[in-house]
Amino acid sequence: MEKENNNRFKKIKSLIEELIEPSINKIKKFRGRTYTPHKDIEKILKIFFPKTKDYDSKKGFFKKVYVIHSKSRKLVLKEGKPKNIGKDYTTYKSIPKNIRNRYFAKIYWRSSDGKFILQKYGREVKISKAELVRLKEIGKKHGLKDIKEANIMKFGNKLKIIDAERI
Repeated sequence: MEKENNNRFKKIKSLIEELIEPSINKIKKFRGRTYTPHKDIEKILKIFFPKTKDYDSKKGFFKKVYVIHSKSRKLVLKEGKPKNIGKDYTTYKSIPKNIRNRYFAKIYWRSSDGKFILQKYGREVKISKAELVRLKEIGKKHGLKDIKEANIMKFGNKLKIIDAERI
């Protein structure tokens, strides 16, 4: 099952790097635009992943989030400027490996041009103040800030941070 999922993640990465990233640049050049064509990205994603939906994220001003349903799990494809996506990826990689996936939602890969990351996605739940304080303390211990209820989701029976920044 794990090998099947890894294959799936590689296929998504291949799709992004071979089709979507070049398409973004071509669309921008053809239309004489400087902004990223989010609606067109969503249309391309829906061809390959029909259940994909654009998530109107209140969580991140600097990223666009697309929910992609894999066979066994829900994933998000986060798109943004390489600088902003790079911050997420660097933050994730800076957490020690032995605890990284215990408290932070797994990031499977970052695209070659740095505009996309594929991340595991949970479900939104109400979080108690005590649980929020506990996760903030864990984050602070590992040099993270901006941990708030909107940046925490439930994965099975565990709460994990889906977005944070380095101090």
